[in-house]
Amino acid sequence: MRLIFKKYDSVCDPVVTVVGVGLLLAGLYGMVLLRHALRQPVALLVAAIPMLATVMGVLIVVREVQLFRQR
Repeated sequence: MRLIFKKYDSVCDPVVTVVGVGLLLAGLYGMVLLRHALRQPVALLVAAIPMLATVMGVLIVVREVQLFRQR
C-alpha cells in the first residue's frame, strides 16, 4: 500500500527517518505521562497533541521503510 502518489515519490532519507522515530518516541512518551489524567474529559484535548505526534511519526517511519525496501 502506498501512502503517497508515485509522482511525488522520493528516496529514503535517514534524516527524515530519525525525525519520524523522534516524533514517534516523543508522542509515546507524552501519552505515557498523561495516562493517569486520561480519565478527565479535559485531558483528552491535551492528549491529542502527543497522539498527533505519534501518528505523524508512524506515517513517516512506514513511508521511509517502504522507500528503503524499494531500492
